[in-house]
Amino acid sequence: MVADRIGRILQARVFEKWPDPESYKAAAVLVPLQETDAGEHLVLTRRAAHLNHHQGQIAFPGGKIDPEDAGPLAAALRESNEEIGINPADVRVLGQLDQVTAAYSFLITPFVGIIPHPYSFVVNRDETAEVFTVPIADLLHQARFEIEQRPQNSPRRDPIYHFHYDGRDIWGATARIVKQFLEIAYGFKS
Repeated sequence: MVADRIGRILQARVFEKWPDPESYKAAAVLVPLQETDAGEHLVLTRRAAHLNHHQGQIAFPGGKIDPEDAGPLAAALRESNEEIGINPADVRVLGQLDQVTAAYSFLITPFVGIIPHPYSFVVNRDETAEVFTVPIADLLHQARFEIEQRPQNSPRRDPIYHFHYDGRDIWGATARIVKQFLEIAYGFKS
């Protein structure tokens, strides 16, 4: 079973934490994975167009860690439930990925979790415009991956990654999480 293999890989590694987390807003996301007869799929969302941050962008379900959350994982599960109706009891958490930063000073802690397939998602239209899945096999094709260099005057030096699928542009922090997951779990080379 692929989930068992990925779980062993994630549990065996030491994930990197950002060196100065206090200067960021803490957030967490769930990287939902589904196993199907046709292979594994990632579950992604398109954020609602009226949101204050990252409107209309492709993202994993998740968000800001609230004071009442027991930690990043609890926040990722709560937000996944609020945004697309994933019941936390339906998630088998496989492990954690390295933290990544996002615009507006967010520090995101991603957790990979397997969910049943098929799944009846319940989309919260206040936060989410759509939910869709992307086959891992398609993401592993180099033709779907693009590296964009930042402008010379940008304060950041790291490149911007893009995964193109079905007319969608998966980029920014979401693409960095996807790339990291594919490298760790599938040996993806960029």
